[in-house]
Amino acid sequence: MGHHSNFQGDQAILSELDISLFYWINTHFQSRIFQKFMQFISIKQNFIWPGAVCLMLFLWFKRMRGLVLVLATVLAVSVSDVLGATAKELIARDRPCHVLANVKDIANCSNSFSFPSNHAINSFTFSTIISLTYKNLAFLLYVFALLIGYSRVYLGVHYPTDVLAGALCGILIGCTAYKYLYLNILTFSKNWFPNITDHELAQTKISNH
Repeated sequence: MGHHSNFQGDQAILSELDISLFYWINTHFQSRIFQKFMQFISIKQNFIWPGAVCLMLFLWFKRMRGLVLVLATVLAVSVSDVLGATAKELIARDRPCHVLANVKDIANCSNSFSFPSNHAINSFTFSTIISLTYKNLAFLLYVFALLIGYSRVYLGVHYPTDVLAGALCGILIGCTAYKYLYLNILTFSKNWFPNITDHELAQTKISNH
């Protein structure tokens, strides 16, 4: 009984901290410009055209290696999205905008469950697999992922622990996808298209000198 009550006590403290941090993030930095920015980065559709342009430029310069990374990233984010959605249904945690009082719900409050944040799990999966391939982009990518995660709490639709869990899961999925998807597909492409990949490697070495 002692261990059980201690666990319940720790769980209650964690829940209180989660809610307190939620209110702090949700009620601070309430300027119109910051609200618009948070809303913008929280809407996936806003990145379709910029993403399409970046994708075309990336494939133009990186060719086969770029295509392999794009394929691995799409598969990894698809898996993370399905896992996140499945976990939401299993855990069934209500969103703060549905159950807490005095929430500045700047975004529409979805009827789906809260834990984990799919925005966080997907953005951290994306950032991790790209960062492991191009380490010089890691800082920018993780700042971007953190801003997306922060926006979900700021907009009143997720608790901080929803975002934290999503981020940790995303990093784990991204690392796994890099090791078992990207590197294996790259090895496969080298074996089947040696002339193309060798030519790209040679170009990369020349451009680095």
